[in-house]
Amino acid sequence: MKQDIRNLFNEEDDLKTLPENHRIEFSERLKKQSQPKRSPYAWLSAAAILIIALTIGFNVMEMEAKPELNQVSPIIAQVEAVEAAYLKDIETEWQSFIAIADDAVLVERFRKKLKDLDSDYQAISLQFKEDSNNILVIEALVDNLQTRLQILKDIQKHINILNQKNEQNESTI
Repeated sequence: MKQDIRNLFNEEDDLKTLPENHRIEFSERLKKQSQPKRSPYAWLSAAAILIIALTIGFNVMEMEAKPELNQVSPIIAQVEAVEAAYLKDIETEWQSFIAIADDAVLVERFRKKLKDLDSDYQAISLQFKEDSNNILVIEALVDNLQTRLQILKDIQKHINILNQKNEQNESTI
């Protein structure tokens, strides 16, 4: 049964001739096959997919928003702890200053200085809330607190020195 393929195509009597309207019939069949069958419920599946996608999207957004509300950044927590410690020390030093200061004008002058520093601190604090990762803002906050505390310590030291000199002068007279 071995045959040469070239010989098969040389024999034209075996070949069938195509009808004249073959091309038209073929193109009509292609057109019929290319039109997909439309289901009356196709829009329903599209709506279901859309609802599922929106539900998943909202759940993901909600889950991402919740941790931000519940968690405080470690930097913010540390700054708040430092702030609380300094404010406690400042209040203690202020009370000590008021107890040893005899001059009301001096007390009022330092109260004004501390209020000015506090208003600066509030402005810096707003910057910190906007950008809590900025080291310069954090340093400015701590410097402000340190300055207030140092002013109070320095004035108390100065008052104590003056009181000691007055006592020495009184005892020598």
